[in-house]
This record gives sequence, C-alpha cells and structure tokens, in this order.
Amino acid sequence: RMMAAGLRDLLILPEDYVLMVACKDEVDTAILGALREAGPNGKQTGKLAVEFGIDHRDVSRRIYAMNKRMRDEMEEAIIIKHDGKWRLVKKLRRDFAKD
Repeated sequence: RMMAAGLRDLLILPEDYVLMVACKDEVDTAILGALREAGPNGKQTGKLAVEFGIDHRDVSRRIYAMNKRMRDEMEEAIIIKHDGKWRLVKKLRRDFAKD
C-alpha cells in the first residue's frame, strides 16, 4: 500500500480490479458502469435511482460505500460529486479508456 501511495499517479487501475474492490453486488457494478458511460458530464442521483429502480438515497449510500472501500485499499476515492452530478474521477476515466 505504501508503494502504491507513492506511485499513485503512475498506477493504472484496471476496471476488473476496481470492480473487485469497490463493488459488492451487481447494483454497485451497474452504477459504476453508468457513470463510466456518462463520461465527464456525470449523472444526477435521481436519474441513477430511476435507472436502477432504487431510492435516490440508496444511490448516494452505495457511492459513498464504494469510495470508502477504495479509500481503504488505495487511499483515494473513485467517484466525486460536481455540480450536483456524480462522475468518475478523471484518472479512473483515463484508466478505463485504456482497457
């Protein structure tokens, strides 16, 4: 973990690794996939909730939990909220594009 922290900017995170660490079920995986497809524009919590048939508060809880699992593993979040929309961090969008 210490080496990963020092080399964080150079480390490429493969999508399967992120899914293994951050996602606990298929809904988490689907949320991550929807945010990947949304690109830099991101998606609003309400739209994600309607898309997956869950409460909008559950979407936020799941995203916070995914970020916590990634912080525990890599000391960095993978999803940020900007202008009321959730989006993948720029580094992760770049890494996923390489897959």
